[in-house]
Amino acid sequence: MTWTDASDMEPGDVIGILGVDHVFYEEAMRTGGTASWNNQNPGNIVRSGEAESYGAYPGKHNDIFAVFPDEETGFEAVRRYLSRRGDKTVLEVMLAYAPAGHGSNDPHAYAQRVADALGVGTDTRLADLDEGRLTVFASAIQQVEGWRPGQTHGPGDLPGDVAQWLTDHPSRAEREAADQPFARRGTVAPGVRNIQQRLNDLGWSPPLQADGDFGPLSDEATRWFQANNGLTPDGIVGNKTWRRLMEPPG
Repeated sequence: MTWTDASDMEPGDVIGILGVDHVFYEEAMRTGGTASWNNQNPGNIVRSGEAESYGAYPGKHNDIFAVFPDEETGFEAVRRYLSRRGDKTVLEVMLAYAPAGHGSNDPHAYAQRVADALGVGTDTRLADLDEGRLTVFASAIQQVEGWRPGQTHGPGDLPGDVAQWLTDHPSRAEREAADQPFARRGTVAPGVRNIQQRLNDLGWSPPLQADGDFGPLSDEATRWFQANNGLTPDGIVGNKTWRRLMEPPG
């Protein structure tokens, strides 16, 4: 059995079911771990042409992050990213790599953790680091980004909800129309349109533009919904919020 027995899934595809991401590869699906582990992207490198030049699946992504075919390629991508920035200091690299305002990023603290692992100052230029230290740098990034394994499943042992989802939504267009991604401010994905439209249907006014961009208005509408439905108003659409969103009104 393969993924295509039930759908037109491709390696690097991601489906979201009630805020839980499931990432598909050639012969396995990853779910339940941190984003970096699910995506085989130890550094949480964002999707871009540069990431694809390092071996990420072309055109594939999970939220803003690239998806790699294996952990080794993902880790080597971090090293290659660093090796191309020899003119930058540790701090300058982390200011660009993990900018403040994106999630809970604190680039100065991040740079200090990396510098401590290397035994150097944050003003050290990457050109002054040998190959061994670049590997240490990449490992420190992996630790900060988080690397907690989840579950791996093959085509023959998919969880029941995932197998049913593929049966019910065999085409790419059908899955996109039903996608239920984990989302928060800054998330840009087709499935965000489903959140926005559902919030509109439940009474948010003025209606959100269902454009797939989870911006400040979507964040505000989500907090409104959560506060009125006994949920923590954190603006994050995870499993609990998705379940409540999918309940019939009334």
